[in-house]
Amino acid sequence: SLSARNQLSCEITEVKTGAVNSQISAKLSNGEILRANVTVESEKNLNLKVGKKVVFIFKAPSVMLAKEENLKLSAANLLKGRVIEAKIGSVNAEIVLEISNHQTITSIITKESAMQMRIGVGDELTAIIKASQIIIGV
Repeated sequence: SLSARNQLSCEITEVKTGAVNSQISAKLSNGEILRANVTVESEKNLNLKVGKKVVFIFKAPSVMLAKEENLKLSAANLLKGRVIEAKIGSVNAEIVLEISNHQTITSIITKESAMQMRIGVGDELTAIIKASQIIIGV
């Protein structure tokens, strides 16, 4: 068991090996593609190959949220989802999005951000996860 809140099951579709890092692309059950950057050493140690089933793991504070449509961002991973839970604490807010096939993503943002964005259950949001923030589990 892991402390990282987000664990998405996916299947590797592409492995691009660089000099130091490898970019691993994997698809979720709904067909959406996510990318993770790992060291070449990790790619070899985990034997990451096309077709392999893996888990993409990332912490809730590393998930940014956006409400605007047509975002133009350099971040590799943009996942649309619907808010199914919004807990506003005294400092932080915990927002849970359902992305597809009952997979969820939890984001922890500041209470201030949640209030400014007026986040509520049922809202459509985009979760933004940097490829470098994802750990791969096999």
